[in-house]
Amino acid sequence: MSEESKPRVEIIHRPNTLREKVGGSADGKPGRIDPVALSRASLHVSRLAEAHKTQTRIDLTELQAAFQAAMAAPDQRAAHLRRVFKISDGILTLGKTFGYDLLSDVANALNHLLIDLEAPTAAQLQVVALHIDAMQLIVRDDMKGDGGNTGQALAQSLALAREKVGGRR
Repeated sequence: MSEESKPRVEIIHRPNTLREKVGGSADGKPGRIDPVALSRASLHVSRLAEAHKTQTRIDLTELQAAFQAAMAAPDQRAAHLRRVFKISDGILTLGKTFGYDLLSDVANALNHLLIDLEAPTAAQLQVVALHIDAMQLIVRDDMKGDGGNTGQALAQSLALAREKVGGRR
């Protein structure tokens, strides 16, 4: 390739202004975040956490209704189970953000079980119901993190149930 045919490239070096945004200076001196701004942010996060609890309860009600619809209408079961998956996916996504790791893990396990179900048996549907019940229990008892010993026992029980009906452990 000749010099004339090489593409002309210009490299632009932008200043990193992140340090200045958190109160530091451009010459590299460390910053200090305004305590008032931290307080406002903390208040906002706590409001979001409360809103998350409320929304999760609403989502669980919808999840239960979608599952009941799947049980009541075998000819439309696949569509209703897709809705169960979608609602569960939303619960999974926000659970860890607000410290509900066990809730997210159970929702994730439920979704993996649902993905593998083409023509669910009665036993597989019962395991789906167990996951929904477990999610309601986790929210009702406000089980944060992994739920401690109770949460771990619950997760293991659900894993065994999935394994028995051919789902992933």
